[in-house]
Amino acid sequence: MAHIFTSSFYRESVSSVLPKTHSGGRESVPSRKKVLMFIWYISNTITFRQLGNLFGVSQSTGWSVVNNVSTWMVSIGHEYMKWPQGTAAVDTKRKFKEKSGIPGVIGAIDCTHIRIKAPKENKECYFDRKHSYSLVLQAVVDADKRFTDVNCGEPGSLHDCRVLRRSNLFFKAQSEPQSLFPNESFILGDSAYPSTSWLVPPYKDYGNLSVSQRNFNKVHSSTRIVVENAFGLLKTRFRRLLHFTEQTNLCFVVNLIVSACILHNIFRFRPNLYLFITFDDLDIEIAQNEYLENNMED
Repeated sequence: MAHIFTSSFYRESVSSVLPKTHSGGRESVPSRKKVLMFIWYISNTITFRQLGNLFGVSQSTGWSVVNNVSTWMVSIGHEYMKWPQGTAAVDTKRKFKEKSGIPGVIGAIDCTHIRIKAPKENKECYFDRKHSYSLVLQAVVDADKRFTDVNCGEPGSLHDCRVLRRSNLFFKAQSEPQSLFPNESFILGDSAYPSTSWLVPPYKDYGNLSVSQRNFNKVHSSTRIVVENAFGLLKTRFRRLLHFTEQTNLCFVVNLIVSACILHNIFRFRPNLYLFITFDDLDIEIAQNEYLENNMED
């Protein structure tokens, strides 16, 4: 017996046109159930067999539902993940300056690795420095820990700098920097990144930094930490991203990772958003209410 406490996003989702799911000639899964299955799967580390048992569907139907909903989430992602422009850019720079005193900062960039099962092809490319197979998620976040740009799917063996150089962000920043970085704005990155007109890393410390350079590095680090915090919130909220244990379909995995980033932004835009699902005596919180949200940030 399932008891459902809905949020505004949940009600909007089930009223939207979600992809129809058919498996083996069976009756299609209702949109309401699709959303719940997707959120349950991405918020936990269960298998598709366990997901099917919980929701009374087959394992293959569970996979199909999660795949279709994640694809739908990516298709609407532009509504919730936007590069700051106009007044939004001015507001972002103001917030960063209030945090650190550095003027002109429009975002912070970093990469995180998402562990995966060894792919069937070219698996050596995905073997990272921590001796695991992984995909790289590159992200830029604003001062409120919202993702404003993500690039996902590069193999774990690539260095962060190379991931950047292969991304659409880099191509656009190099070809038309004013469209992303007006009025000499820029993003902050760690020492793995190159120094450009639009990306500022810390001074490399070879033991000969001046006092002012060391102070700048400290301020730089305290400002840039928002992207690390965002990754922490993302993986805490959506535990599926801790490790993909049964999937070798990389397109499926990438869609799930990006859809998690989109959901993260939705919850950042709406801090009071919540959705609880209760199965008998098992209570699992899917989204964060305001109390938990604030405690997670501390």
